[in-house]
Amino acid sequence: MLLCGVFMSLGLTVSAQQREVVVECEWGSISATIDMPEEGSDTAVLIVAGSGPTDRNGNSGAGLNTYSYKMLGETLAHSGYAVMRYDKRGIGGSPIPAEDVPNLVFEDFIDDARTCVEYLRNEGFERVVVAGHSEGGLIALALAAEEECCLDGVVLLCPPGYNMAEILNYQLSQQLVPTYMGLMIKSTNIINSLKAGKMVAEADIPKELIGLFHPTVQPFLISNMRYEPTELAAKCRVPMLIVSGGRDIQVSVSNGERLHGANPAAEHRMFENMTHVLKDAGTSDRMMQVMSIYTNANLAITEALAPAIVEFINNIK
Repeated sequence: MLLCGVFMSLGLTVSAQQREVVVECEWGSISATIDMPEEGSDTAVLIVAGSGPTDRNGNSGAGLNTYSYKMLGETLAHSGYAVMRYDKRGIGGSPIPAEDVPNLVFEDFIDDARTCVEYLRNEGFERVVVAGHSEGGLIALALAAEEECCLDGVVLLCPPGYNMAEILNYQLSQQLVPTYMGLMIKSTNIINSLKAGKMVAEADIPKELIGLFHPTVQPFLISNMRYEPTELAAKCRVPMLIVSGGRDIQVSVSNGERLHGANPAAEHRMFENMTHVLKDAGTSDRMMQVMSIYTNANLAITEALAPAIVEFINNIK
């Protein structure tokens, strides 16, 4: 795949095409898109989406349409690598019965990512690299830390470097302090209970926080909080690229620095103007980013991102 580096350095691209695939699994089927160079590739990149109802394209509904994963997949395919992006369990083309949603736990999504890796192996790809975005980065780390690791490399895009409990506290503090200190105190108490593995009754959750802490999502939050990103990063024995955004209002650069500290062999790249949705912004103001970046489907992804990933994959032995 050294030719990919040549194509990138010359500013050239290769032709690519898309195909829709279905990955069968025990609970149903995973719907996915593969961006494939027309001349083929021996390496596939699996994009694992972030938290919430984020689909294979990087969209979360309610106007949050970034198409970041679609843009990244197509760019990497034009650089010579196959890319698989999929709808998570319960999202888009990978539906589950409504009554099964409250039973979802973090391990379910790790299993699904592993299933997709196995699918790519069965398709004949010699190398598989997982690129996990945000919470998907924690999923990628969990796979990379397994004793029988199924990956050849891992790319962490705006990944969590702290436990989910700490991240939730940080994100909420950015929105609630100092104006809504009462809500901040209540949210901290709820998070502490979940971190201890204890469910919180719906009646004890303020209405302003019910969307985040509804009892139907608590089993997932509790399971997620059992995973310590730095411990997983320290166990990883495959090449790792950590990418942070200097204007990320959700996961600060310190998260990437913390993961790098846990695994000094990893490479850490920071793009000064990149936001959490992998696009550049001229401001770190939360509302301005939400209104102008998170809802802008036409804005291109950070220019240096795909070349950095290509360079990283090119160097995997």
